[in-house]
Amino acid sequence: MDDWGPFGKNEGKWLIFSIGNPVEGHGYALPRNIDDLHSQRVAHLISCKTGGRYVGHIPWTTDNFTSVAKDWAPKSIPVEEIVKNIIDFIKFHTEIYKKMDLPTSRVFIYSGHGGNDPLVNYTKEIQDALHLERLIISTTEGIAEDNIDRIMVELEKLSIELAIKGGNPRQIKRILIKILLSAAHAGHFEHSLGAALGVLDEEKLKMMNEELEKDFESALNKWPPIGGLGGFLIAGGEYTEALGTKDNDKFGLWNCLKRLRTLDNGKVRIFKELGELIINLLVEYYSEIILSN
Repeated sequence: MDDWGPFGKNEGKWLIFSIGNPVEGHGYALPRNIDDLHSQRVAHLISCKTGGRYVGHIPWTTDNFTSVAKDWAPKSIPVEEIVKNIIDFIKFHTEIYKKMDLPTSRVFIYSGHGGNDPLVNYTKEIQDALHLERLIISTTEGIAEDNIDRIMVELEKLSIELAIKGGNPRQIKRILIKILLSAAHAGHFEHSLGAALGVLDEEKLKMMNEELEKDFESALNKWPPIGGLGGFLIAGGEYTEALGTKDNDKFGLWNCLKRLRTLDNGKVRIFKELGELIINLLVEYYSEIILSN
């Protein structure tokens, strides 16, 4: 049966895991586990494209802002703690596959939560502890730059498709670019991603948008995670010490807030097709990396 199916020698060659954030505020219209749902969807699609074996979802999460993140991501734990948990979790599963005489030497972890980016710095520690031949951990750092040409080509196509329903394709493309350039946390892009995943509550979005348009800062106070953790940015103090200031927007959160405020009179704009496009590009990008290794 070795030559059956589309994957050939690549079938089961990699073990694929996902990781996100089980509980993180993204405003009124999105589920708190959207990062988990995003990572599980992408990891499964990568499995279908590469022949890698999707094993399971790592349930823990960490964050760049551990000191204050508990206010919107209460299950976040320090990166050193999550690294130990990940090693134990993956070891449990690889031992099962070893007993079944199936490949376990190559592992890919897809993260749907930007706060997990620090895990990349522990790649060697995790790889050595698990005696892996290869370990790849996804990161949001640099992925847009690596794919800028591909993204621009696809945005051009999408803009033309959307213009069929009404509008100027050039103007639509500019809006889509603005959304992607401000994709920090719970802004236009992440809501579009939620629509693509089928988990956006449109009725709650309508209610939230009405309040945002009526009194922007009051709505941010009610749902502080939206617009790049906008309510926390406006609160200042310990939050801006961790998240960055307007003059030192080190995580792009202020830019996300600005784009929420200015793009459509404070309302969240949804482009489901943009969410679908980025999911597909992520799957293609990491599938190519896996298949080239």
